[in-house]
Amino acid sequence: MKRNRYIKEITLVAAGGFFGALLRHGTNQLVPLLAGDSFLITATFIENITGSFLIGYLFILIRKRFDKSRDLSLFALTGVIGSYTTYSGFMVESLVLFQQSAMLFLTYLFSQILIGLIAIWAGLLAGKKTY
Repeated sequence: MKRNRYIKEITLVAAGGFFGALLRHGTNQLVPLLAGDSFLITATFIENITGSFLIGYLFILIRKRFDKSRDLSLFALTGVIGSYTTYSGFMVESLVLFQQSAMLFLTYLFSQILIGLIAIWAGLLAGKKTY
């Protein structure tokens, strides 16, 4: 029985990861078209901020509407959002900016963290108001 559960969990995360990767690729294609050569508004920035909001919102949705469904959590939070957001990309962009300018690096780093915290808080509030 444990083996079947393990396979089911892997399948849920992989399926969610498929959709998260598609969302990430779409964001990576769209943001440069809209933001141009901005060093602060990058696809990674948008992914991390929207991902922070969505993980807060979906956490509440799953908790309140779907009785803390582990399966839905694995699919949506671990799979979709985990694949969509990109901490490793954030680190690479941070390093590149650090090599260019300490001030640009600090602005990028702290804006991602601060706005990400605000986004997850907003997602939690929106989820509580909705559900």
